[in-house]
Amino acid sequence: MEWYVFAFACAIVGSISAVVEKKTLMKEHSMEFSTVFSIFNFIFVIPFLSYVDFSVLKEPYTMGFIYTTSVLGGLAFFYVAKGVRHMEISVVSPLLNFGPAFLMLLAWIFLGEVLTLQQLVGVGIIIFGSYLLEISTKHPTLLGPVKKMIHSKYIHYIFIALFLYGFSSLCDKIILGRITPITYLVFVHFFIAVNFIILIHLFHNGFAGIKNGIRNAGKWILLVSLLTCTYRYFQAQAVSMAYVSLVIPIKRTSTIFSTIIGGGLFHEKHLLKRVLCCVIMFFGAYLIIA
Repeated sequence: MEWYVFAFACAIVGSISAVVEKKTLMKEHSMEFSTVFSIFNFIFVIPFLSYVDFSVLKEPYTMGFIYTTSVLGGLAFFYVAKGVRHMEISVVSPLLNFGPAFLMLLAWIFLGEVLTLQQLVGVGIIIFGSYLLEISTKHPTLLGPVKKMIHSKYIHYIFIALFLYGFSSLCDKIILGRITPITYLVFVHFFIAVNFIILIHLFHNGFAGIKNGIRNAGKWILLVSLLTCTYRYFQAQAVSMAYVSLVIPIKRTSTIFSTIIGGGLFHEKHLLKRVLCCVIMFFGAYLIIA
């Protein structure tokens, strides 16, 4: 099967996951959500233990990369969750399209994935579309979005997450050249769960918060977890077969679906304008992979 089939499958499942995540975070604390979510993720991959190559435990270099990815990916997810909780999904989702532009630069520097002129144009269009997204009736001037980005801590959270996701994706590509996607997913989900259990004890209310998260939103977090494990598998398969700087832009086309579905579901304002911005960014992503 071609890599882009896995990438588009990742995008479709990811868009559904984003909408359910927004619904859940409207009532649930970000740390409780992230911790319960990470625990459910690991539970979902336990049945695949028989397919895991445990010989990687003897490779400190590989295990170190997997743990580093778990830290970067876990923190990135937490920051996105905070942004999703306090912002409209039709704003958050397209902002994530800045990610492929940042990742392409990192992949060029660290992995030698060469950028063509067409890909550079695609990156520029993605950035342009994302900027247009931030021009609203409250900030109609050209510099309005810049001022908004400077003063909105939740937008800062999204960009911190993109920075972390960029380096996490680099680690993904390096690791998946050495081990199978199943082996990677089992270990990384184990580490992420352990990391969040430690964090919720340090910065929140520990096991009480975990119990509270399960009681308040357990079934919805379970659904997000199932969807996330599914799209992460598709993403891992695609990354193991193609340039990471090609896979991630395809994955981010999920923002079109989550913006349209989520924006309509939650009755968000200026939805048509945001959809048009998503289309512009989708065209940029198309130029990147064409």
